[in-house]
Amino acid sequence: MIKDYLKMVAIFLLIFISINLEVNKVIPPVMGYVFCTLYVVFGFMAYQKHGLPYIKKMYIVSIAVQLLFFMAIPYWLIKNNMALNISWPLYPEVLWAAGGLLAWYAVVSFVFVPVVVFLFGRRAWCTFICGTGVLAETLGNDYRTFGSKAKAPSPGFVALKWIVLVLTVVFTVLAFSGFTREKAFGLAFMIVFILLLRTLLMQAVNIILMPKLGTRIWCKYFCPQGLLIGLISRMGRFALVKDESLCMRCGICNQHCSMSIDITGGPAVNRSGECVGCGVCVEVCPRKALSMTTGAISGVEKSWHAGKKF
Repeated sequence: MIKDYLKMVAIFLLIFISINLEVNKVIPPVMGYVFCTLYVVFGFMAYQKHGLPYIKKMYIVSIAVQLLFFMAIPYWLIKNNMALNISWPLYPEVLWAAGGLLAWYAVVSFVFVPVVVFLFGRRAWCTFICGTGVLAETLGNDYRTFGSKAKAPSPGFVALKWIVLVLTVVFTVLAFSGFTREKAFGLAFMIVFILLLRTLLMQAVNIILMPKLGTRIWCKYFCPQGLLIGLISRMGRFALVKDESLCMRCGICNQHCSMSIDITGGPAVNRSGECVGCGVCVEVCPRKALSMTTGAISGVEKSWHAGKKF
């Protein structure tokens, strides 16, 4: 366990140093290189450990998206250090600082994300596109069974997500009202978003405490974007389906759920807004009682049994 903590601390320091080097324009684009190296190395290790074709494809697609939109396009084609897979509300400053990329950012944030999440579930963003989610699926693959299981986040964490969301709206309104040049605005933004959210919670806590709390710490407890995406996902077409006649309540699915969803005790069709569609519960179920679908509830396709694509 000590080795795990030391490894996570070393990885966090590597990310932290690379971010600061890039922000201070020392060796750009070193941050993108560091993140993409982590995705590729740990993604390959995770890829080898899973047998379900869906999960293997998930790793390939996720890594390819990161290589393309996190590093290749921004740095080599448009000569800009803004990753193209970031969106509101976690990066509200892009709305007033993106310049020519503002249209792209707005489309991604307010059109693309809601549509793909409605059509394909939270997995479309949180598992395939979001860099933090991909880091959780790759670097955090060995820690899926760690932390509390089958237990939803406390109301306090849910309230925290709403508070951060409200603060994002406030900062966005103030920015468009002309407060961006005020020192107080800049200081508050740095403390809340850069230091507290992105450095302490999204990076330090989310990475270093994986050996204790499991993977997707940020996604479960802190992410305000996940809160919005979860609301859309609940109304969308994606569902994790359980065949009650096959389920024997062994709890293996719960132990491998990175989002701590109570799959065993849930309904036959689980449309939890927390499910990121990683597919591991489907893979580990000894009775093959679980499957995923993006169709209507009636006539659900049992893809895992039929051997078809999800």
